[in-house]
Amino acid sequence: MVASVVIAGAGFAGGMKAAPVLGFGSTQDQGAEPVVTVDTTLVKNSFADIGELATESYNFTQVGKYSEEGTKVFGMEVPGTGSHYLITYSGEVKAGVADVSQIQVEVDEAGHVVTVTVPAVEVLSASIDPASVETYDQSFSVVNQIEVGEVTTFLAERETAAADEAISKGLLDKAQGRVEDIVKKQVNAVLGEQASKYEVRVVIAPAPAE
Repeated sequence: MVASVVIAGAGFAGGMKAAPVLGFGSTQDQGAEPVVTVDTTLVKNSFADIGELATESYNFTQVGKYSEEGTKVFGMEVPGTGSHYLITYSGEVKAGVADVSQIQVEVDEAGHVVTVTVPAVEVLSASIDPASVETYDQSFSVVNQIEVGEVTTFLAERETAAADEAISKGLLDKAQGRVEDIVKKQVNAVLGEQASKYEVRVVIAPAPAE
């Protein structure tokens, strides 16, 4: 199989799932001002129902050339026995935090700082919408002789290529920036009225070595 691809259109789109908002803890002696403390478990658990945090997506529409070799005689392809098609398809590459259970929360009550350590962002998925796949002959007339199932390997290769392309165009950097913003907003929501008394710092953990 020989495959080539031409980009027809691509672009980024931000996205996220919302998490539940929880509260904070406080203690109070009789006649004294309440002492507010941040419950790190509550903060961490506020992310628990998300599971996967997709923060950025890259949408693409492309045209690829799909070829199958025909019968060969003495090393030469017999005319009319090969298959050559143009395939158009659209899909999406998503990036974000794969496992939010790995998020760690630390609080410096003296300095009024909440530090949230988040796993490195990564590509969560790269998928082509099967409904978007259309096949054409070399003159770009629609043909029906080929089914999506017959080009699964071709499409899988295109999904991998789309993920690489998205990364090269800054998908992970955009996703990381949105993660930092989302995490800060989530922690501030958990803190509620006490949010103004704390600085929220987001630390992105290094990506695991390959």
